[in-house]
Amino acid sequence: MACDFTVISAVRQRFGDTTRDGSEVPVEGEAPFVGPSKDFPFSCPDVAPGEMAVLQFETVGVSVVSATSPRGIIRINGVDIPGGITPGPRQGDLPLWKSHTLLIEANVLRPDNVLHIESIMLRPLREEATLDNFIIDNIVVFYKTRTRVIRPTLEGEFGVIPSLPEP
Repeated sequence: MACDFTVISAVRQRFGDTTRDGSEVPVEGEAPFVGPSKDFPFSCPDVAPGEMAVLQFETVGVSVVSATSPRGIIRINGVDIPGGITPGPRQGDLPLWKSHTLLIEANVLRPDNVLHIESIMLRPLREEATLDNFIIDNIVVFYKTRTRVIRPTLEGEFGVIPSLPEP
């Protein structure tokens, strides 16, 4: 079966909340701040919806998991992706980049999709609750495509004819 991929985002995106004075809480200053959540529309041309796919991305600065949500929220087309966003390694107080590889279950991907990423609420460390502040980068989905058969036409040119769906 043939495979393809889509780069969903090649630009770093900073998630989370702001400080009491309204300024952004930086994990890495040059990444664009998107707030508590963001939707990323993406296409998967000729996707085989009945097949599993792979979502890969990198994060830095994901904090310890909260008591109410064991992992950061990541959904495609409204379906939670098992594994979610988990904390990465640290070197002292410095967070390090972590690579994530998550499986997307069959019948989740369509030709047009929406990836939803959301920062989770951490336990209140002060008087008020705060969101997890982190950066996500290099989001790519790898998916299987429908099988195609190439057959010559009467004129001697090759045409692409979709095969029948597998039973």
